Amino acid sequence: MDTKRFYGERYFEKFFNFMKQKYNGIKFDLIVVSDNDALLFIGKYYQQLFYRTPVIFCGVNDFSDKLIEKHRKWFTGVAEETDIAGTIDIALKLHRDTQRVYIINDITTTGLAMKKSLIEILPRFPSSINFIMLENPDMKELPKEVEKIPSKSIILLLLANRDRTGNFFAYEESLDLLYSHSRVPIYGVWDFYLGRGIVGGKLTSAFLQGKKAGELALEVLHGKLPSEIPVIKDSPNEYMFDYKELKKFNISLKQLPRESRVINIPESFFIKYRDTLIMIILVFITLSLIIVILAINISKRKKIEQELRISEKKYRDLYDNAPDMYHSVDKNGIIIECNETEAKMLGYKKEEIIGKPLTYFMTEDSKRAQAKFFPLIDNYNFIQIERDFIRKDGSEFTASLNVFVEVDEKGNFVKTKTIGRDITYRKRIEEELTKSKEALRKLSLYLQNIRENERKEIAREIHDELGQSLTALKLSLSWIKKRIEDYNLRKKFNETLSIVNALIKQVQNISNRLRPSLIDHLSLQDAIMWQIREFERNTSIHCNITISDDGFNLSKNVSLNLFRIFQEGLTNIARHAKATEVNIKIFRSDGSLSLIIKDNGIGISEEKIKSLGSFGLMAMRERAYSINATIDIHRIPEGGTEVIISLPLKPDD
Repeated sequence: MDTKRFYGERYFEKFFNFMKQKYNGIKFDLIVVSDNDALLFIGKYYQQLFYRTPVIFCGVNDFSDKLIEKHRKWFTGVAEETDIAGTIDIALKLHRDTQRVYIINDITTTGLAMKKSLIEILPRFPSSINFIMLENPDMKELPKEVEKIPSKSIILLLLANRDRTGNFFAYEESLDLLYSHSRVPIYGVWDFYLGRGIVGGKLTSAFLQGKKAGELALEVLHGKLPSEIPVIKDSPNEYMFDYKELKKFNISLKQLPRESRVINIPESFFIKYRDTLIMIILVFITLSLIIVILAINISKRKKIEQELRISEKKYRDLYDNAPDMYHSVDKNGIIIECNETEAKMLGYKKEEIIGKPLTYFMTEDSKRAQAKFFPLIDNYNFIQIERDFIRKDGSEFTASLNVFVEVDEKGNFVKTKTIGRDITYRKRIEEELTKSKEALRKLSLYLQNIRENERKEIAREIHDELGQSLTALKLSLSWIKKRIEDYNLRKKFNETLSIVNALIKQVQNISNRLRPSLIDHLSLQDAIMWQIREFERNTSIHCNITISDDGFNLSKNVSLNLFRIFQEGLTNIARHAKATEVNIKIFRSDGSLSLIIKDNGIGISEEKIKSLGSFGLMAMRERAYSINATIDIHRIPEGGTEVIISLPLKPDD
């Protein structure tokens, strides 16, 4: 009915005419109504719309039998009684120096019912406590009033769905507006505010209301008349608190009632990141083995080179028996001397080599390179070049030539003294090392893809399999509880059901953290906005986000890698930056998509940026490389760290 936005007798009449036209001639088995306005509406128009149809109600505040006495035969349900007194009692016990209680409430039907309950219980409390009503506020002005609330005060948030200007606010929207401006603790009476900024209180559970209503609906569908089912007037309320808010206001868990339920109690680091840690360890072991193997190969290569240098020094005068090819050419490029080593390498006798141009033994490409280089030989004292030679049998090899230029007293060119070495094997090793490096990158990307797929599959299995099993367990426990007479055992079942409900919520949270569904079904922008809200909620670090209006259409793989880089950037800020604010920008510029993350923390050190042990930064760079993006991480002069990711866009992106 949306009566938080649209209300009044005229609206009821229009809604009645709409329902009458829409459902004329349709017979329902059962009708479920929630909230006071819905019950008032159906009570008024029951005979015209749904006569003799069973009605189950829930979420009705300030319930009395008069509300349904006219249609009692067909009406039953669950009364929703908020325990305002219980919440105020526990708030005053936890904040013993409280002098003022500011009560925020709207004038919706539910809000007025709650006000009536509040007025009835206020005389119970000491006259030293000053109760101040902020009723039917203007939500644009309310944050300013909240900022002015002095210390030794608490806020009791009843309802703030509609303000005096007629604007509608969802529950979380009204609390979000207040929370960022409040310096004092906020308490409530509804469980849907928990986890979004209130410390807690004696809370009414909307979930339990719906559950009870569902159980009554099943009884009616199985043949019972509503008149045979008593109205449940004892609303199922619980002491519930948020650990983050308790910690914020230095409230010990020992101060809470024993039966309290507390959310957001931190998990141990290992349990929370066990799968990630195992994966990191496996990757680290694999990379370590590869590094050891490469180190052994490099060590062997260096040892061989060292032995060659020792050999060259020892036998430098043994020209012909030197392990390298030696030759000299005159100003015309004619070979005037060479050693036996070179002759053997080329497959000729020395006599067949001397007197011929050096280019005679080169490949066509090397001949052209030599023709460009040799006329400029006077400009060098020493130069190192590579040339490809052809042996007598037609096979080829690559030689590294160290060319020393000998001049006379006048500085005129006389000849070259060249030492040549076959580097065919080294070239092959370098090519293999290049391929190996690329293979390592592909392995890293493959491992990341495996991890993402595993996280996606685990998230799906946790959500579908474990979630369904827990739901089945909850239904079974509810079925058993209804058939138990013993009070203590029923109480124990209630505690067990509360634990199962908490497990279901934890399963949903774990599934979301492993693989946010937004990244698969919506855009990168939506996933980033979701991650920002989670980051702010978990760290209390404020984020400013600017997304340009220019649209961009990225592939799932690119979006996922950009999201993971962004996620790792926020994780590093939460762990190391000691920041209070993060600025995030996403925009197109010169054919590229830019993502900038900038915090006001202590700033990253240069050693940390270059450290091989910074696996988080390494993972960000590898992900960027895998999608052809560049990433720049640096400390900014005014304090903090800036991460800039630039992704070239295709014409159709």
